[in-house]
Amino acid sequence: MGRNPSCTVFIGNLDEKVTDRILYEILIQVGRVVDLHIPRDKETNRQKGYAFAEYESEEIAEYAVRLFSGLVRLHNKTLRFAMSGQDKPSQSIGTPLTPKPNSPPLTRTHSQHIGEMEMLRDSPQLIK
Repeated sequence: MGRNPSCTVFIGNLDEKVTDRILYEILIQVGRVVDLHIPRDKETNRQKGYAFAEYESEEIAEYAVRLFSGLVRLHNKTLRFAMSGQDKPSQSIGTPLTPKPNSPPLTRTHSQHIGEMEMLRDSPQLIK
């Protein structure tokens, strides 16, 4: 993990029942996940309660943090999202979900996914 730290998202407050597959299926909703790592304790092999996901670009990673923060709940735990290595909390849920001015244009399929995910933001829980 960590080929490109600027494209890496920290995911915290993970329940030990969350699998790589479940987390991956959520994360790919905003873009291609290059790498996903859920650290485990060396002695007990239990998950440590957090994960790192690397996206294709910094813009997609930042978008994932803005979109998923406060939205994703698994096993009665709301997941925390932040850009990896940043001490500050993620931006508020009310932050506009628009790409940066110099970011590459989104494909039609990707734009459709973004529209669908934005509509889901208003629902009480994305996942139980």
